[in-house]
Amino acid sequence: MDSQDYSSKTLDHLGLVAGMCQEIGISEVIDQYCWSDSPDQMVSTGKALEAMILNGLGFVNKRLYLIPHFFRDKPVELLLGPGIEAEHLNDDRLGRALDQLYDTGLTTLFAHLSRRTFEVLDYQVGQGHLDTTTLSVHGRYNSAQEEVTDLHITQGYSKDNRPDLPQVTLQLICEHLSGIPVHMEVLNGNSSDSESFRQTIQTFGAQLYSEDGLRTIVADSKLYSEATLKILQDSRLNWICRVPGTLEAVKEVLEEIKPADLEPLEQDGYRSVCYTCDYAGVDQHWVVYHSDRAMERESQTLTRRQKKEAQQAQKSLRKLGRQQFHCQEDAQAATLEWQQQWKWHRLKNIQIKTHKKYGQAGRPDTSSTPDIHYTIEANLEVDQARWDEQVFKRSLFVLATNQTLDHLEDEEALLRTYKEQQSVERGFRFIKDPNVVASSFFVKKPERVAALLFVMTSCLLVYSALEYRIRQALKTEKETIPDQKGKPTQRPTARWVFQLFVGIHLLQLPDGKKLVLNLKEEHRNILALLSYWNFYS
Repeated sequence: MDSQDYSSKTLDHLGLVAGMCQEIGISEVIDQYCWSDSPDQMVSTGKALEAMILNGLGFVNKRLYLIPHFFRDKPVELLLGPGIEAEHLNDDRLGRALDQLYDTGLTTLFAHLSRRTFEVLDYQVGQGHLDTTTLSVHGRYNSAQEEVTDLHITQGYSKDNRPDLPQVTLQLICEHLSGIPVHMEVLNGNSSDSESFRQTIQTFGAQLYSEDGLRTIVADSKLYSEATLKILQDSRLNWICRVPGTLEAVKEVLEEIKPADLEPLEQDGYRSVCYTCDYAGVDQHWVVYHSDRAMERESQTLTRRQKKEAQQAQKSLRKLGRQQFHCQEDAQAATLEWQQQWKWHRLKNIQIKTHKKYGQAGRPDTSSTPDIHYTIEANLEVDQARWDEQVFKRSLFVLATNQTLDHLEDEEALLRTYKEQQSVERGFRFIKDPNVVASSFFVKKPERVAALLFVMTSCLLVYSALEYRIRQALKTEKETIPDQKGKPTQRPTARWVFQLFVGIHLLQLPDGKKLVLNLKEEHRNILALLSYWNFYS
């Protein structure tokens, strides 16, 4: 029998990705809004998006124009549907799909995808974390233009540490436990977080509450401004955010707090005290927290500064000791003025020495009048009380919320919720992973840059949903899988599960039958939990 009658395709973990895309119904949702009646269109916009998600979660960093190469050794019909071949997924078709996604409205389309995902997972959003990041791009695009009506790719504050490159801003709201994105917006490269947060609440607040099920929004201090608080008050959303330490009201509160005012929390190393206030005319609670870890960190930072100040102060003190003063009052005033220059040092053993000097050498006669001047002698020491106070004050931070806080347990829950901000930060790290599709942009138009950010966020959506599905299934069935160290776990990352599936191939027999090769017991257990057998049988 001719060996060319056999063919092998690489399947790996792509069946899991395709299974989640199919379960969510990504192509159906997209094609409902991006419908086209073109008779020569072999691949719909929805299927094009699924292809880009498969490429993005293939972790091979294939650029957009190389996607046909990515699918060349993959079972395309199994993953995307009958009649679709790798050649159909060319850069022209995918580019037109990006254009259509952008023209339809990226934020609105993603809202439909996100809602469908949470419906499929039977999961209530409840709480979401709002944040932004920037992604640098290579190329001029429209960065030189002063006024741009749509997306402006330009320099701004770079969270990528590349201020030399133009950039675009991605804003996400992610569910706090699963990390599944609820909302996405693509913004100008020089967008202000304070303004974009306020605009998002004003434009989408009611929709997030009524249609997405969001009840509480969590963000950093950029959310906290008078204008935004008033908009939040008019919405039905609860909110939690950090209060900027630059506010005079915060400075006044922190100035009055003493260590004895704080009560210890069950969370190791934290203490708190709660206040009610009506900043910007909005009733709210402020909870001041003290962190032992922050105190240790600030102590190390200030120790370095204190040592540097000690060197400068010692040098300055020697210079002060060489000065001559006409009277004791001038010397005392100079001493006080000198001490006010330094944060953490003061003088001790201060002595004002009197010096007499006659106009001629030798023993003075009784009629001679000496010139008298005064000098300062003192030792340098650390102002320990002020040092301790500074370290303590710098270890405090304030969280604000419009939720009711009646007990110490409520203050603990508030802190826990705020610290879950890492869910959206984890999403940004995923999107910026160099293995994810288009992490280095290679498209010609700003609109396609925005659409690629939509694709990357859709990759995060599918990845997070699949991870949640696997973890919930393991928990429900009381099953485990081995982690990287071979120990049983019910909370594997989707990336680790993908790694487990590396090496699975689909063998096409001459008679048309197909065999899945290298499928082991650990794979079968996961497939049984997910019911994605149709991709691996």
